[in-house]
Amino acid sequence: MQQYAVVNFEDSAMDVQTVTRQVNTVQQIMRNIMQENEHYGIIPGTKKPSLFKPGAEKLGLVFRLRPEYQIDRSDLPNGHREYEVVCTLIHIPTGQSVGQGVGNATTMEGKYRFRGGEKEGTGRPVPKEYWNLRNDGKLDEAKNLIGGNGFAPGKIDGKWEICSIGEKQEYDNPADYYNTVMKMAKKRAHVDAILTATAASDIFSQDLDDEDLAGLPRKEKDTRPPIQTPQTKTPPKQESAGGDTGTITKDQLKAINAMLTGLGVTDDLQRHQVVTDALSLPETLTSFGVLTKAQASEVIKKLGELADEKRATGK
Repeated sequence: MQQYAVVNFEDSAMDVQTVTRQVNTVQQIMRNIMQENEHYGIIPGTKKPSLFKPGAEKLGLVFRLRPEYQIDRSDLPNGHREYEVVCTLIHIPTGQSVGQGVGNATTMEGKYRFRGGEKEGTGRPVPKEYWNLRNDGKLDEAKNLIGGNGFAPGKIDGKWEICSIGEKQEYDNPADYYNTVMKMAKKRAHVDAILTATAASDIFSQDLDDEDLAGLPRKEKDTRPPIQTPQTKTPPKQESAGGDTGTITKDQLKAINAMLTGLGVTDDLQRHQVVTDALSLPETLTSFGVLTKAQASEVIKKLGELADEKRATGK
C-alpha cells in the first residue's frame, strides 16, 4: 500500500517581503530599462503588454536564470514540420530548476506557409470598433466589419486604412523555414517559462510575437495601468557625434535592430554589447532607447561598415 507524506508548504514559502521585492523588481525593470516595441509590445485595447524575447532575456539576466531546452520534432505531410519545445529555467547560483515553459511552432502557420497577399489601401480608415472586437476575441465580427475575407488593416503613409489583400500562394519549399520555426518555438517556450518562474503574468502576457507587432498601433497612454507605463531614461552623457541630443527615433531603432539581425547578432546581450563597442562607451548599454539621435546615427554607420566588411570577406 502506497504511503503518503504530509508536506507543510509554509515551511518553504517565501515571506511577504520577499514576494513584494520580486514584484517590485519586475515593475522597476519594465519602467526604467525596458522599451516599448523592443522588449514588449502593446495590443490596442488590452490591459497587459506582451513580453518579447529581448524582454524575457532581460528578466532572465536579472534573476540569473539559464534556459535549457528539450526539442521534439514532428515531420508533417508535404514537407512541413512542427517543433514542440520545453524550456526549463535553471537558477545559476544554486543550479535548481525554478520553472518550465512550453512552445510550439510549425511551417503550417500562415506567415510561413503562404507568400504573396500584398495589401493595397482603399482610402477608408479602420474603425475603432474593429480593434475592440478583435481584442474581445470576436475575430469574425471584426473581419466582417471591414469587408470580410480579402480585407485587412494596413498602414498607408502612416495612417491606418482598410486594405484589400492580394491572392496568397502556398510556399513551395517549407524547408526554408525549418530553422526559423524551431527558433520561434524555443522563443515561445522561453517567454512562457520566464513568465511562470518570475510570476510576471500579472504584468505581461504572451499574446503577441515580436515580429507580429508590425501592423498593430500603439495603445494610448491614458489607457495603460500606471505600473505599466515605461519611463524615458535620461540619455547617457557621453559626447554625441553630431551634437544632437534628441532621443533615438523609431526608424533609427528599427534600422539598428534590422542591421544587427543581418549581421547574425541575435542574442539580446550581444546586441547591446556590439552597440556599446561601436560607440566606445565605458559601460554596457541596457537599452537602445537611451541613445541620442546622433549616437544612433553613428551606430548605424558603424554597423554598415561591419556589414560591408562581412560581405567583402565572405565571413
